[in-house]
Amino acid sequence: MGDKISVIVPIYKVEDYLHRCVDSIINQTYTNLEIILVDDGSPDNCPMICDEYAEKDNRIRVVHKKNGGLSDARNAGIDIATGEYIMFIDSDDFVDIEMMESMMKNMIDNNVDMVVCNIKYVYEDREVVKYNQADRILDKYEAMEEYLKDGIVQAIACNKLYKKLLLDGITFKLNKTNEDEFFTYKVVNRCKKIYYNSKPFYNYLQRNTSIMGKYSIKRLDGVEASYERLNFIKEKYPSLYLNEKKCFFNLCIYSYQMILKDTSIDKDKKGRKILSNYIKNLKFSRDELKKYDFKDKLKIFMANISLDYSCKALSIFSDPS
Repeated sequence: MGDKISVIVPIYKVEDYLHRCVDSIINQTYTNLEIILVDDGSPDNCPMICDEYAEKDNRIRVVHKKNGGLSDARNAGIDIATGEYIMFIDSDDFVDIEMMESMMKNMIDNNVDMVVCNIKYVYEDREVVKYNQADRILDKYEAMEEYLKDGIVQAIACNKLYKKLLLDGITFKLNKTNEDEFFTYKVVNRCKKIYYNSKPFYNYLQRNTSIMGKYSIKRLDGVEASYERLNFIKEKYPSLYLNEKKCFFNLCIYSYQMILKDTSIDKDKKGRKILSNYIKNLKFSRDELKKYDFKDKLKIFMANISLDYSCKALSIFSDPS
């Protein structure tokens, strides 16, 4: 029968998608599952749908809780999970029925700590698979390198099978929209080996009404996560730090430009002040600047004089969206 996988599904206002999601889990070819449906105070019919599923399938456990956000719901699921392995699936997404059997086989046969599968991005009018690489095993350094370049190991928490022991002491940060970006790199750092499964088992729904749809000031949570990660990389992976530093600088520029496109989202200018402080604290040594091209050096020089004017100038020549 195999070891048990605890599948954690946070649920909030997704009644149009919930049946497809849960059906894709209960119909898995791998059957030793603990399916934890966390109703995060959903005001629609989701709580009733969850209870109906629990009556039909004894593998399903339902948690009804006060609304606390996606991170809080996932943490609540982790707290009660009894499986040796954990998987997260968002309730508007769905997975292929062979996903868990295939990934568990990868885990056991190759003695790895985590398995990552490929992702299919599902739009209203098309489906996109971003990566076309063969299966491979990565060590911790290779996995972190892929993570930082948004490669085959991505920040998304949901296309992964974890040994539960990996998550000891690591939780999702509360009240953040980019919760995965605060979480996944810490888990990757604990892995000795990671298996990449090239099959796009995880179907990631792309909809404008989702948390990550329109740009808002809450997206600065992602900048905060990137800044925390930058300091982590500086300490743990110094050979990757210089490139990550440039990526963080460019993220600050992009974020500032997006605010300039619609300043109504930052009426008190707190967001622009936060980004300006990041740039001020991001000191580039002479040796570091030697490794950047002229365009990057110019952007850094301009931003240090005035982030506001430099972003306005850059926006004239390029659309940040």
